[in-house]
Amino acid sequence: MSTTKHLTTFVHNLKQRFVEAQPKRGEFSSYVIVFALMGVALLVRLVMAPVNAGLQYVTFFPAVTLSVVIGGFWPGIFATFIGLTLATYFFTPPFYSFSREALQGSFWSNMVFLVDGIIVCASIEGMHRYRAKYAAELKEAKYQEARVAAINKSLDEFTYIAAHDLKEPLRGIHNYASFLKEDHAAQLDESGNQYIDSIQRLAERLSTLIDSLMVYSRLGVAELVKVPVDVDAVVDAVAEDLSRLWTREGFELRRNGRLGTVQGDAARIGEVFQNLISNAAKYNDKSSKWIEVGCDRSGTQPIFYVRDNGIGIPAHHHDNIFRIFKRLHEQNKYGGGTGAGLTIVKKIVERYGGRIWLESVPGEGTVFYFTLGA
Repeated sequence: MSTTKHLTTFVHNLKQRFVEAQPKRGEFSSYVIVFALMGVALLVRLVMAPVNAGLQYVTFFPAVTLSVVIGGFWPGIFATFIGLTLATYFFTPPFYSFSREALQGSFWSNMVFLVDGIIVCASIEGMHRYRAKYAAELKEAKYQEARVAAINKSLDEFTYIAAHDLKEPLRGIHNYASFLKEDHAAQLDESGNQYIDSIQRLAERLSTLIDSLMVYSRLGVAELVKVPVDVDAVVDAVAEDLSRLWTREGFELRRNGRLGTVQGDAARIGEVFQNLISNAAKYNDKSSKWIEVGCDRSGTQPIFYVRDNGIGIPAHHHDNIFRIFKRLHEQNKYGGGTGAGLTIVKKIVERYGGRIWLESVPGEGTVFYFTLGA
């Protein structure tokens, strides 16, 4: 692996030096190269056949093309006129002269060569400018992408540090509220004890929100692991973790065929399925409840899905549900929660180059689809 890396680096450096050593288009050195190319073209034509064999432009036209590719539009035009001059002098009877007869005899063929040369020069220069513009825009886009990624990473690190630092004073608030209730409950009336209970409950909820925020922020800076993952084994583990839920609520977990293998991190992919399956179980008010997990591999990349027959999600909320801490229902309804699960799912999926979307009919159920990159 090390040898391959060193070889790749060597080839890249060699290519970079070759590019840097090339003359800039339109410089004086470009015209020197034009002279050299036209000289080679003349020698090749003389070696190919006698001067009276015709085909006077057969080698000059490729030389013009190379000239404009290397030097640009004006060196290409310069090469075109040199080609006209050499073709007239060497290959138009009477040979080796610029007589009136030679100029008249080569006039129309020279005009065709001139027009073709101008068209070729203009076309290649246009393509070069388009390519240069595209390369500049691509470079700028990559720079901006890297800049945005760096900013996002810094924000994630800041969020994690800030959330982590908030945990300690929050823990102190909860502990002091507990001490107050234990030591002075008898001295407080009913409303006073209720206030303490509210402080503890809100502190616990805030602690849960901070934990979710820390998990979300760490996803942006954690190393991206890509190894072969057996998705069936991942879903088996998730089903085992949620087995008590199936027993208590009477859920049926369906599997539609094999899920196959993908490149990723088993723990992260497990988080995706656990959040989606837990949500599907939580938001279901049917007497007969089921969740189906499957994978569509008919396209260019596998599309995983988690389908349920739950309460569904109105279309105007399809984007909102991926916002962190966004809940569509009251805090204590449908088992509560922080509203961060789907946000975490979306970030994991997008970190692996995939996307997530849903289809839903209110009252009938929801299907979450997601990919994990190529």
